[in-house]
This record gives sequence, structure tokens and C-alpha cells, in this order.
Amino acid sequence: MAAMGISGWAAACYVAAVGGLAALGGLTENGRFYLAAVLLTLPIGLAALVAVYVARGLLTGVGGLFTETRGPDGADPAWLTAAGVVANTLLFTAAAVATVLLVERLAARRRVSRRP
Repeated sequence: MAAMGISGWAAACYVAAVGGLAALGGLTENGRFYLAAVLLTLPIGLAALVAVYVARGLLTGVGGLFTETRGPDGADPAWLTAAGVVANTLLFTAAAVATVLLVERLAARRRVSRRP
């Protein structure tokens, strides 16, 4: 197994930070963490943000076929909150990985174009 270089560690830390921000956003229900995750993953973060709303609609729609999607007090049930946090974390983590791959591809293309 090859040793992970400094850029590999930086990419892994970046992906972990974005995933952590998304998880914190879901657990604390604080939009600032989601905003930070979106900003860190631009431009792919915008697609992840749209996917968050699509996932929420799918979770509510499909889950509503089998159980209630609102509690007696009007709050979301625990299953919907937990599924939403997991979905959001996965989507933003995937956006961070896609951003890393995009940056690596652009950097490789730039290195190739600089060669004489």
C-alpha cells in the first residue's frame, strides 16, 4: 500500500470536515453548518443542496406510504429526522469527494498544458 502524500491527507481532511459540518447541521438543526458545507463544496455543493430537498421529498413521500410523517405535536418523527441527517451527510460528503476529484483533474490538465 502506497503512503498517502500530503495532498491526500489534505483531501481526506477536507472531505471529513465537510461531512462533519453536514452531520452537525442535521444534529443541531442549524442551517449555518449546512451553509458552510455548501460553500466549501462549490460548485458541486449547489447540486448537493438541490439533492437534499429532493431526498427530503422522497423520504417524506415514500415514508408517508407506511407511517405518519408528522407527530401529534407537529414535529418530525425520529425516523424522518435520522434518515434526513444520514442522507444530507452522505450527499455533502459525496459533493466533497466530487470536488476533490474535479480539482485533481483540473490540476492534472494544467500540469499537462504547461509542459513544453
